[in-house]
Amino acid sequence: MKKKIIGSFLATLMLFNLTGCADSSTNSETVSDEKTNVKLVVWSSGAAENFQKGADAFNQKQDKINFEVEMQTGDYSQYLGAKVASDDLPDMFFLNPYSQVQQFAENDRILDLSDQNFNSKIYNSVKNACSYDGKTYGYPMCLEMLGVYYNQDLFEKAGITEIPKTFSQLEEACAKLQANNITPFASTYKDAWTLNHLFSCLEGNTIQNSSSWTEEMNKGDSSFKNDNSQQVFRFLDLMKNNSGTNYMDSDSTAGFNAFASGEAAMIISGEFALLNAETINPNLNVGLFGIPSTDNPEDAKLDVDVGICIAVNKNSKHLEETLEVLDYISDNNDPEGWIHYTADSMGAAPPAMEYEMKMNAQYYTDYTNYMNSNNTKPWIYLQLASGTPDIIGPAIQGYFTGSTNMEDTLKIMDEQYLSLLE
Repeated sequence: MKKKIIGSFLATLMLFNLTGCADSSTNSETVSDEKTNVKLVVWSSGAAENFQKGADAFNQKQDKINFEVEMQTGDYSQYLGAKVASDDLPDMFFLNPYSQVQQFAENDRILDLSDQNFNSKIYNSVKNACSYDGKTYGYPMCLEMLGVYYNQDLFEKAGITEIPKTFSQLEEACAKLQANNITPFASTYKDAWTLNHLFSCLEGNTIQNSSSWTEEMNKGDSSFKNDNSQQVFRFLDLMKNNSGTNYMDSDSTAGFNAFASGEAAMIISGEFALLNAETINPNLNVGLFGIPSTDNPEDAKLDVDVGICIAVNKNSKHLEETLEVLDYISDNNDPEGWIHYTADSMGAAPPAMEYEMKMNAQYYTDYTNYMNSNNTKPWIYLQLASGTPDIIGPAIQGYFTGSTNMEDTLKIMDEQYLSLLE
């Protein structure tokens, strides 16, 4: 059995037999005799404007390259599949870590970046996310922090003086919030991907050896069900009971806004949930802690992993210029460069600590403390077969709506996961 390629472009890759191509062309072109256009394609997000600001900063520094950021607003997987099929990949493009990077590397589509300067600077713990066969094939542009983001002022109002480190303590915190007419959790559950993130964190808390488990899962020799599954689902029940009355009607945008406006005290998400928070509520005070889904405080680690990898088209017409842009992107020392717009301005974490973040936010201080104390763990779902998020999220939605119980939910996930491996 073998892993499938991410999402909908599997069929496209298979159809066009993409095991090496010659005479490739790219979206890169010469703007004039003096300037060469280098394009980075990104998926649609609220951060796209910041990406372009980072590109503009580079363009102002030199006069031979025009660095352009193009945002794809449709299905990004379909976009990549079409570009691979037409042999027209852009100079640089976003890839998901682990399986997607590995697939493009295996098909000889992206450049080996092992000799690039950034490799000696980034955290060793994140290198596997952008690697294949012992070589680096992507730059981990930023690290994302999945955990419990909480409103410090609402916690204080409810009389919560200590951050919950166990499930029992979180139960008590929810009860105090409810007693003060404060909704504990902002709901995002209409969007299945948010529940996929949540389940990954919870499952990671209950698995003693995640690397061994993911290997066994990818061979079809393990299961989403384990001896501690009850802990996972009791946490899901806690969220159902503390997310308001119409929790399945709220998507991620509504949930992010509800948290930012102070309608809910907590949200389990990544730092991307706070992208528009300052606009909605400039006085919002946010802290961060690892998800306490068990009664062992040591299990409440912060989930930190690579959110985005930047890959380079091996057959770019302007490879030298493209690598020059990548060198700019990966410069963690430039306070006015790419990292300022893609990390500092958005609250995302850079892949190396050379850069001292300017942002004055409690949640980033909390993140730094988790990193410095080595109290983090990777997102295990990223290391499973491509297509796993499309299984987990909808299955948990079924549990949240009451259409399935724990046993049925886990059975559905296992059956669908095995189909991915066929």
